[in-house]
Amino acid sequence: MARTDRMTRKTGLSLGPILIYVAAVAVVAGGLLAWDYTWRRREEAARRPPPADVVAKNLIENIIGRGTVKEIKVNEQAGTVDATFESATYPPAARSVIDGTVLATGLDRLLPGMRLTKDEPLIRVKTADGKEVVAARAEQTGRLVQVLVKSGDKVEENNALVLIEPDDKAQARQNLETEGLLAWQAITTQLSSINTVTSRIVYKDVTLATVVGKRGEQKVTATFHESLK
Repeated sequence: MARTDRMTRKTGLSLGPILIYVAAVAVVAGGLLAWDYTWRRREEAARRPPPADVVAKNLIENIIGRGTVKEIKVNEQAGTVDATFESATYPPAARSVIDGTVLATGLDRLLPGMRLTKDEPLIRVKTADGKEVVAARAEQTGRLVQVLVKSGDKVEENNALVLIEPDDKAQARQNLETEGLLAWQAITTQLSSINTVTSRIVYKDVTLATVVGKRGEQKVTATFHESLK
């Protein structure tokens, strides 16, 4: 205190405000440094490429559909990706050919497990101009799996309305193999460290197909569930 008083008398300046100013500058400078550090870290994180498993998952979901990937494992050292995802094509769907409002007509007869014949009318809608028309027919003979709409629902052209398990499994196998093929091509094109992609394609927790693609080969190999043979 005595030294402070002597400095004040000698210089005519009060040390208290100076100390407060210095402290304030130090706090502001420290805050700026902390902000700069945080900003640099965020910029570095933004520039850093995402992990390979995130990239692989996004590539598959860009093709198959959002939320379809159930599990994905990437081993960059071994050059492998193992992916499990829901099929986008199985069971095949009868799709609406027109926009409209679903009518109750005939809905009560559409029960899971019933037999359907190709071209059988399934869902009727009322269009914007008041017409009642068939919006979806069975595209193949088979077994009805699930009705996806109810009376009063608004549907648009190409909406899936009824799921059907076809008697002819050849097209279903081809569609599943194509899903695995597309996943393999997308991943190996974008991830140079990956040589082998194994796709396990599932529906309701049943593995319908296992499709394996290897870099440098022209085709994938596929094995199917017993129900598809």
